[in-house]
Amino acid sequence: MQINKLYIGLTFASALVLTGCGGDSDGQYVASNGDDGGPIVNSELSYTEFDPFTDISNNQYKDGWGKLAYRLSNSGLMQTISTIVGSSPTAYQDSVGDVSELEFYASQNLFIAVPEDFDSQFYNISFVDSDTFKLNIRSGNASVNSTYDIVTLNLEGVGKQPFNAKTGIDTELSSFPSSVNPVFPSGSQCYIFLETPNQNFYTFSEDEDEGSMTIDEWIANEKTYNTVTNLVKENIGIDNELPAARYTDEDGEIVAAVRYNGLIYDAFYNQSGVQENFNTNPDIEEVYCSLYNDVAANFLEKQIKANY
Repeated sequence: MQINKLYIGLTFASALVLTGCGGDSDGQYVASNGDDGGPIVNSELSYTEFDPFTDISNNQYKDGWGKLAYRLSNSGLMQTISTIVGSSPTAYQDSVGDVSELEFYASQNLFIAVPEDFDSQFYNISFVDSDTFKLNIRSGNASVNSTYDIVTLNLEGVGKQPFNAKTGIDTELSSFPSSVNPVFPSGSQCYIFLETPNQNFYTFSEDEDEGSMTIDEWIANEKTYNTVTNLVKENIGIDNELPAARYTDEDGEIVAAVRYNGLIYDAFYNQSGVQENFNTNPDIEEVYCSLYNDVAANFLEKQIKANY
């Protein structure tokens, strides 16, 4: 499962949160949050994301910015969406809309369909310690479970990344105009969520279909354009009625697909006990980090308003 599950609600999207793979997070960028070292305080986790968008005003296209503030607790997820820069106070909200797609989870003798938007009817959070929480996704008698470890990076003194940077932390500052070069103040932090599934399962989204084809046709197409090794074909779903396939590509990444309702869907394959293998050490590779604490978020909001 990519962290877009909580950007769905938690904006969980590891793919959206960082780049690169390998290595541990240590060195100058590792932050400490009090005595226990994590951002979860009194069973609550707060973070903020910013989203640039194209605003249309008087038939002209302009740069706009939206803000998504989240507070995660045992009661669920509270999301506050606002417009930072736009043609109206609700320009960003209007551009995003309120369409909620379905998210599917499937393995042998299991199938779950739940709305992407975080709903405590289907999503349950439990905190383990100051930087770990568990996510249970359930529908009826079926459920999938994962553990999330939070890596906190220190943003103090971090500014815009040089073009073609190989190391360091990439943030929203990199999209700022070339004429400005702000740096994050003391106390600024960002977070990276690393998921460890508790079972094997595929996950795919309602809007990620590749059209009508069989799973064998999908495999043949993949072999035409990619290196396909360790190919696995299997049937999944409540009655194991859904064809699925996965393979390892030339970069060592698992590529997967599921055939559902006659359509092929791009899928993620989640392996039990295997934590997402992303680099979280900016001293080794460039890391993109976009989930900010209050200090970093307040700084970014002021900079966005001043420069857009």
